[in-house]
Amino acid sequence: MKLRIATRKSALALAQTTQAADEIVAVNRSLDGACADLTYELVSMTTEGDRRLDKSLASFGGKGVFIKELEVALLEGRADIAIHSLKDMPAEVLPQFKLAAVLKREDPRDAFLARGGKDGVRFMDLPAGAKVGTGSIRRVVQLKALRPDLEYVPIRGNIQTRISKLAELDGVVLAAAGLNRMGLADQVTEYFDTDKMLPASGQGILAIETLKDYAASILSRVNHVPTYCIAVAEMAFLKALDAGCQFPVASFAEFEAGTETACGNSSVLKIRGIYWDESSQRLLKAEDSISLDLSAETALQNAKSLGVSLAEKIKSQL
Repeated sequence: MKLRIATRKSALALAQTTQAADEIVAVNRSLDGACADLTYELVSMTTEGDRRLDKSLASFGGKGVFIKELEVALLEGRADIAIHSLKDMPAEVLPQFKLAAVLKREDPRDAFLARGGKDGVRFMDLPAGAKVGTGSIRRVVQLKALRPDLEYVPIRGNIQTRISKLAELDGVVLAAAGLNRMGLADQVTEYFDTDKMLPASGQGILAIETLKDYAASILSRVNHVPTYCIAVAEMAFLKALDAGCQFPVASFAEFEAGTETACGNSSVLKIRGIYWDESSQRLLKAEDSISLDLSAETALQNAKSLGVSLAEKIKSQL
């Protein structure tokens, strides 16, 4: 059996898709003799988001511009599954598709890269007026809360393009997960703790999307249930706020250490969220938590309810 996997053509997307594909094949070959011949081929394509690098994502469609072409490939039968960065996906997939599985979350944090790499000037030590590049308004509002005296410059493009901007900027902010997957972690000056800057909802999570009626037994074997619950909570928060990449909003869910029960299935899932309210010029913050039994049929619904509850706490501050 050969899986046809839709992916973007960027170096990072290909690296991420290959990682996911290799895991799908390895797990299924080891667990199911009928899958001993499982292989894959990549169906790579350039999306609208990749082509239109001269404009901000918010100006021409938001998150969906990175996945539309891949979904069309699924609908037209040119691919069986598609691999996305979850943070590039809308808060809710269209009815004809489903989020079949997610892999265990990579480092969710944002990373700061200064000239000089590891030996460069740390973010809080930059001189006033220094220029920092980022294409995310979610990052900008949080960075301004830390250093309102810096200049934040919008940048887009692949990882290598953004890093090359260090020739003209004092620093750039990128997702740690992408840097790790590209083998570029050695260029990081420092990481932002999530207490100081919440990552984008879904950051660091690779998502596997299929058609609604696609037989997904081979995908369920690679699904990381705790990460799936985290993904559901974070995306439910975005949906409840009707927020995409054009909004300065973020959520981050994690299982608290040391909260497992004796049976090992139940843990406390905590979620934190932010929302920049333009009218009041305030960065709204909230958090919530729930005890979640990962073996229960209600686990995903409870995770979704947690995300919605967090959104309601944010809305109550507007």
